[in-house]
Amino acid sequence: MTNWRLKIVLATVTVLSCGASWAAYPERPIRIIVPFAAGGSADAGARAIGNALSAQLGGASIIIENRVGAGGLIGANVVAHAAPDGYTLLLTSNSISAAPSMPNVQFDIRKDFTPISKTISSQFTIVVNAAKSPVRSFGELLAYMRANPGKLDFASPGPMTSGHFALEEFKLASGLSFNIIQYNGNAPASMAVMAGEPPAGIDGALTAKAAVVSGRLRALAATGMRRSPALPDVPTISEAGLPGFEAGFSLVLLGPAKMQKPVVDQIYQALAKAFKDPEVIKQVEGLGFDVVGSGPEEYKASLEKEIVNSAKVMEKIRASGGSQ
Repeated sequence: MTNWRLKIVLATVTVLSCGASWAAYPERPIRIIVPFAAGGSADAGARAIGNALSAQLGGASIIIENRVGAGGLIGANVVAHAAPDGYTLLLTSNSISAAPSMPNVQFDIRKDFTPISKTISSQFTIVVNAAKSPVRSFGELLAYMRANPGKLDFASPGPMTSGHFALEEFKLASGLSFNIIQYNGNAPASMAVMAGEPPAGIDGALTAKAAVVSGRLRALAATGMRRSPALPDVPTISEAGLPGFEAGFSLVLLGPAKMQKPVVDQIYQALAKAFKDPEVIKQVEGLGFDVVGSGPEEYKASLEKEIVNSAKVMEKIRASGGSQ
């Protein structure tokens, strides 16, 4: 056989074998790295997505692995350096867009990841300890902070998380001074506020709901532009004193760089199909999220805009001496 015929045969075999591999995906368990503490709203959303993907991928085993630390950067770094075979994915918050503006980050978000989807989105709720805080409304909170600059402590789910960014944006929008106390995840931060140390914090609407109903927390305002279905009687920050204010978070799905397009498409198509299932939509909304389900190219463009916006927020935080 001549060299050129041999090359054609080998190329054909390679293409066919790759196609067979893609068609068989997934052949083993898929590990989804979630850089949030178990028990929080983001973790609950991630597990709902994992279950929905499993159902659409023929019952494939999907393992949710919590890798907490450094505002999600530790978990992200694991995926950035994983094999691009579709068996290690990252489901994190959109605050990962701040990575290029942070020091000592061991990956390049533009070069080391394959964007797959912005999956679901939600908002936060400003809460206080119901027993220990005299503040009963968002207006009273603003008045207290004006009268006591720099004295109120807010619990944050961790440095450079979406909750931290929302608090920093609240600080910038209000022009008020308060302290941000960092915890290792949303659940530990919420438990700290329920214990009264610190007396105020930021939490997902659904995860705060049980504590609000039981009287352990008092919800003052939601950070979205519309009220949360989980706490419909709680006004938005925009309604309650800071017109136009909005802050929230999304859960985004990425893989390592250089993932094969057929695998990326298969994962996204499974996700898109899941998000058309009324039962999945009901579950997601029941967790306090809205379905987004953007595709790889759409999310890639959105991520680029978020990187630019995050850089601007980081610059303002540094200029104002905000917590980092």
